[in-house]
Amino acid sequence: MIKSETVKIKINNKNKKHYINCGYSIIHGEKTEIKIKDLTKGSKVKIIAICDICGKEKEISYAEYIKNISKYDIFSCGNKCGWVKNKMTNIEKYGKDSFSKTKTYIENVKKTNQEKYGVNYYTQSEEYNQKMQNYYNEHDYNLDSEKRIKTNNEKYNTDYYQQSDEYLKNKNNIIEKYKSTITKKLLNKYDNLIHTDNKQYIFKCQKGHEYEIDRTLLKNRIISNTIICTICNPIDKQISGKENKLLEFIKENYNGEIIENDRKILGGKELDIYLPVLNLAFEFNGLYWHSELYKEKNYHLDKTESCLEKGIQLVHVWEDDWNNKQEIINSMILNKLNLSKEKIFARKCEIKEITDNKLVREFLIQNHLQGFVGSSVKLGLFYKNELVSLMIFGKKRKFMNSSSKKGEYELLRFCNKLNTNVVGGASKLFKYFTKKHSFTEITTYADRSHSNGKLYETLGFNFVSKTVSNYYYVINGIRNFRFGFRKDVLIKEGYDKNKTEHEIMLSRNIFRIYDSGSLKFKY
Repeated sequence: MIKSETVKIKINNKNKKHYINCGYSIIHGEKTEIKIKDLTKGSKVKIIAICDICGKEKEISYAEYIKNISKYDIFSCGNKCGWVKNKMTNIEKYGKDSFSKTKTYIENVKKTNQEKYGVNYYTQSEEYNQKMQNYYNEHDYNLDSEKRIKTNNEKYNTDYYQQSDEYLKNKNNIIEKYKSTITKKLLNKYDNLIHTDNKQYIFKCQKGHEYEIDRTLLKNRIISNTIICTICNPIDKQISGKENKLLEFIKENYNGEIIENDRKILGGKELDIYLPVLNLAFEFNGLYWHSELYKEKNYHLDKTESCLEKGIQLVHVWEDDWNNKQEIINSMILNKLNLSKEKIFARKCEIKEITDNKLVREFLIQNHLQGFVGSSVKLGLFYKNELVSLMIFGKKRKFMNSSSKKGEYELLRFCNKLNTNVVGGASKLFKYFTKKHSFTEITTYADRSHSNGKLYETLGFNFVSKTVSNYYYVINGIRNFRFGFRKDVLIKEGYDKNKTEHEIMLSRNIFRIYDSGSLKFKY
């Protein structure tokens, strides 16, 4: 992770536009303090990063940091710590830290050895035994063994060190040895550690039962911020630890009936979490298993449509949103469960046109899944001088295959403060816009991953059409919209002009993931 949230840099003509769009005020000749996450991905600015494995600090350029955290959103300071990241791939793919430990690999090895030697393992074969016997004879192994036994008897009063009092004492005190290590520091945050022999750990889960877990899987689960217990979150269970956490959050806040992993309602298609009383369902979409490698283009769209036919709203929770915007996800879920923690009536709020781009930017990042976007009209509701609801308008966006004529607007974002239901807020803001600003038409889109568009129908919009599934490229564990990876952009970056956009991205080992489309509305 990055040690500091901000860094001071000197803005030049090349990156000036980027930082202005991010909401920063630039003073010529002076360094500007910006948030590190707003640096361009190729920035050479030096930052201090803390190794997510061992806790050491390292000075590194932001571009090198971004490259380092590729695939998994963790930073490793060197080769030794990078080993953990390699193991994570195998855990994610096979449920084991090495492919050689999987059932498939073991069965293949047995089959090959049976064909060659007539036994399951080479070490059981006559050929191996003969080779080892020749080696022992050549190196006087029996003589060496006698020497070791004699030495152990002199030192420890036993044939083998593992039988000695010293070894047993060290083994019993091994937990104390790890108190000062990063592993122990991490463990203190989770379940109670009962015993460890360095490679295997035994914990007592917060739910009362004991479970065993190996060191690599433990670290990977800690880093991935998922459930550690191998009983609550079995390695070979289809439901992931993060999906399990989503389920636990819903159970903690909702008392109605919850159906898990149902395949009957959609005729064979699985519903991860279903709340029949509310006709509401949730699907957790891991970026690896839900990418084009495993899911067809219309998988998420078809599932949304299948739920709609049954009168069910399906909410897709994407893994990168869960990792990076969990507070927003939780707030959205509580709102859909009609359990928002605070209720404010719009009639008690003051409406203002906002000119402070920084305020808008921070509010959107903190409260809207899609984050910040530039806009020309920014309207806010203020309750006791605090911004609690925001609606912004601007020109139609090119990547939505639209272009604006005079008087044509797009409603770009609307959101309330986290865990807050501003009753009548959207209506008050939209009505203000239609009265104060001249327009010929207003377009907006509802993301079907988490919206059914009912809000816009309430505001008076007319439904126009459903869009096809859009795709994103998964880079550094985050979905990036396709518009920034058009073929013309990739060719300018030096990639082969004879290849398609998709072929270029595949050659970089970057895969697409498709959403469930959008609903288009006009006013």
